[in-house]
Amino acid sequence: MTNIETSGKPRHMSTSLKKARVRTPGGRIVVRYNYKKHSKHLCAICKNELHGKPTGRPVEIGRLAKSERRPERPFGGMLCSTDSRMILSYRAKLKHGTIKSEDVPISLRNFVV
Repeated sequence: MTNIETSGKPRHMSTSLKKARVRTPGGRIVVRYNYKKHSKHLCAICKNELHGKPTGRPVEIGRLAKSERRPERPFGGMLCSTDSRMILSYRAKLKHGTIKSEDVPISLRNFVV
C-alpha cells in the first residue's frame, strides 16, 4: 500500500482515498491518504474466498503476469476447486447419460449446460 502525505490537494479530495491523521516525529499532525483495502474474491456458488486470486487495486493486478492473476484450470477465478470439481462431474454424468438435465440443481445449470 502506498502512502501519500500531502495537504488537501484536489486530487486527494475524493472519497476513493482513506484519510488518517498521523502525528509525525516532529510533532506535527498531518493527514495521510491511503488507498482503500479491496475485498477478497468469492466463489460464485458457495461464496467462500477464492485462493490463487490476488486482491488489490487494478493497477497493481495489471502489473502481474497473466498466470498470477487467476488459476489456470476450468472455472479458475470464478469457482472454488470443490465446486468446479462438482460441476465437472455433473458434466461428465450428463455426457454419458447417467443423469438427465432435470436432475441437476437449478442453481448449477448455468455452469453445467
